[in-house]
Amino acid sequence: MDLIGRTLPPSLVCHDCDDEIDPRGGIYVVPDGDEVRPVCPEHAEGAHGVEIERRSRPENEDRWDEWYVITSVPDGG
Repeated sequence: MDLIGRTLPPSLVCHDCDDEIDPRGGIYVVPDGDEVRPVCPEHAEGAHGVEIERRSRPENEDRWDEWYVITSVPDGG
């Protein structure tokens, strides 16, 4: 499953327990349509390990408002 380019919510919190997730070094995500939901390591069973990068939308160049998947490793959990 190709996750590269998919977006994440601006706030990185675990979808299952609402813990904040530190994006440094990669995170775990679960696909959900065209987006992916972040999950913490404790809830990563069946998740994918990815690296993400924050980008701004063209109409809002001054604000970094979306996370994008830039690399993906299947079955990270």
